Amino acid sequence: MDKLKNIISERKWYHPSKPLEVFEARLKDIMNLQVSSICSNISESAKNEAKKQYLIMLVTCYETYAREIFKIIIDEELVSIGSVTKIKKIKDVKFTIEEIEYIRKKNIELSELICEYINFQNFGQLMNAFSIINLDKKIEEKLKQKGDMMPLPDSNLLKKEDGAEIVNEFFKKFADHKKLFNKKQLYHQINLLLQARHKIVHKNIDIKIEQNDIIIMTSAAYEFVIILERIIQELSKKSTPE
Repeated sequence: MDKLKNIISERKWYHPSKPLEVFEARLKDIMNLQVSSICSNISESAKNEAKKQYLIMLVTCYETYAREIFKIIIDEELVSIGSVTKIKKIKDVKFTIEEIEYIRKKNIELSELICEYINFQNFGQLMNAFSIINLDKKIEEKLKQKGDMMPLPDSNLLKKEDGAEIVNEFFKKFADHKKLFNKKQLYHQINLLLQARHKIVHKNIDIKIEQNDIIIMTSAAYEFVIILERIIQELSKKSTPE
């Protein structure tokens, strides 16, 4: 019952929106904040703290996008219910009569239920959930369709006043045409990002973060989100009657 009550509690904070637009807007904001810290006269330890907080927020943006786009898959019936039941974290979920009545009275959606049981900060759980759209294979296909590898932007760009804007534009260009990673590298960088966030938040470890780390991890998160967005768009088009 606790998970069901949590769904209702979270509703007051939830405002439906377009996941990609929210992701890009938040990314721009946290990058601008990162530039402000780099260009300020604060101590190096404070600047490193700002980098740590940046990584925390980057994971939040990535996680929120994944959760909201997963809800769209369920709400718009882009996959069959049969495939949804194969997700490891939910296939053995059971409810009591009391819980079923609570679900009915509160009009809890199937997407809300499923997402409550999946930890989108756990890359393994995320990929297992998105296996209902064969995400692993489709990511590999999308990366192969792109052009040659593109060099990472110079980390010094973020030291300029308009650095965040420059790097944000870079992300959009590489997401459209070229790639910074192969699939193995992409997954590795996302897992590093998630691990760093966990160490910072739950272990309070003072990780030394280089500016290049920020660029690489941001690039990986952005690449993953853009590829997933295009896959969902293609699924939506296929499911829409002409």
